[in-house]
Amino acid sequence: MSRCDLAILGGGPGGMAAALSGATRGLDVVLIDGGSFLGYGLHGAYKSKALWEAAKDWISAERLDWVCIPEAQEALFDKIHARVQTGMADLTRMYLQYMNLKKVRFLRGFAAFAGPHTIDADGQQIEADSIIIATGSRPRLVEGVKLDGTMIMTSDNIVDVRERFDSLVVIGAGVLGCEFSSIFSALGVKVTLLDRAPRLLGNEDPDISELLSDIYRKNKVDVRRAARVKSVKVANGKVRTELDDGCNIITERALISIGRVPCSDNLNLESVGVEVDPWGFITVNDNLQTSVPHIYAVGDVGQRNTPLDLALVQVAEAEGRMAVKHICGETIDIHPEHIPFIIFTMPMIAGAGLNETQARERYGKIRVANFSNFRNHRHRAMQSHEGFLKLIVGQQGDDRILGVRAVGAQADNVIGEVAILIDKKVPYTYLLDCMHAHPSLAESLQSAARVIAGILPP
Repeated sequence: MSRCDLAILGGGPGGMAAALSGATRGLDVVLIDGGSFLGYGLHGAYKSKALWEAAKDWISAERLDWVCIPEAQEALFDKIHARVQTGMADLTRMYLQYMNLKKVRFLRGFAAFAGPHTIDADGQQIEADSIIIATGSRPRLVEGVKLDGTMIMTSDNIVDVRERFDSLVVIGAGVLGCEFSSIFSALGVKVTLLDRAPRLLGNEDPDISELLSDIYRKNKVDVRRAARVKSVKVANGKVRTELDDGCNIITERALISIGRVPCSDNLNLESVGVEVDPWGFITVNDNLQTSVPHIYAVGDVGQRNTPLDLALVQVAEAEGRMAVKHICGETIDIHPEHIPFIIFTMPMIAGAGLNETQARERYGKIRVANFSNFRNHRHRAMQSHEGFLKLIVGQQGDDRILGVRAVGAQADNVIGEVAILIDKKVPYTYLLDCMHAHPSLAESLQSAARVIAGILPP
């Protein structure tokens, strides 16, 4: 049996961040992983965003009439796949070098608890003073639907497509469902998007949902709301999706995108007293500790009692670092109000802090300014006018920035700045006279602040 100060189960974003942080602080760290190296952070987030970038480039090329031969479109998927694989290989080498430099021991194997301080990884046993569970999540499946990874896929499969197909049904209109609908529609695939909810991206404000719906209609994405799927089957070389109302949708491919479930079921948690909720998420306290104090859980597999516990790579990484800090005896604060995020639809949606709906529920009377992209010089130069920037601040006398939402090309350019302003509690009035480069998309943030202050018209 091998000993260490810290054993980490799972080599995704949270586990990797914890491993590098722990080793930097002088801990003897063992990172155990039996799945794909770097987990969803590389095999999901990176791949899907590389697809998005390729789709965006393809749209730009078409707009400029740079694509004019059918052969280019036929070979497109294979070329994109090759481009993604090159990036994957480069990033994998980079992180392996990081671990070697920090002397993190990397153990291949699927881990489970063999005792409160003992981990068994395919017959290899590790004893650790502290343990961090960072095993992440996997796609949730539709009961009764048989996946084959080619015709009927999850987000784990669709990022690896190499052959062109002409039609796709996407079941589930959450973030991933909307992202893949945008990507494949841009690549010339006829997309049908199904969702049980009354509107797209139900966790965001209605104006964002309405704008995205309008753009999907313009791009001929067939959005069907309040749609309940009865069955999904492959027959005669096609996918037949039957709805409860008797409607049948025939496509070449199907994507199941109805959320994710935690990878906690094979860890033998019950044997050491680690508690999980009814859905399998590991419950943790404000220090990221489970019901067993020396065992922590970070990333998608853990569940904190806060609405801003989001399943994002950057959140998992932050939690991994915070767990290590607590193990080393430091006080941590894991209740950030500034979490930045990006939704890779077309147009892009990005934000930080609370949305308008959340802010009104929490604070009541607030001040909100929507500044149209049409009024921004850079957006006009880009000939990309769809969308807006929304600045949300406290009520009169409370100048805190509560949140920002941006919709449009390169919307993510302004979110890092906003996250810092929220985190450092800088009032929105700071934006009135600060200097931004011109022309830039960040000027919309300043203009929205000037609308709230009454300097510019709404």
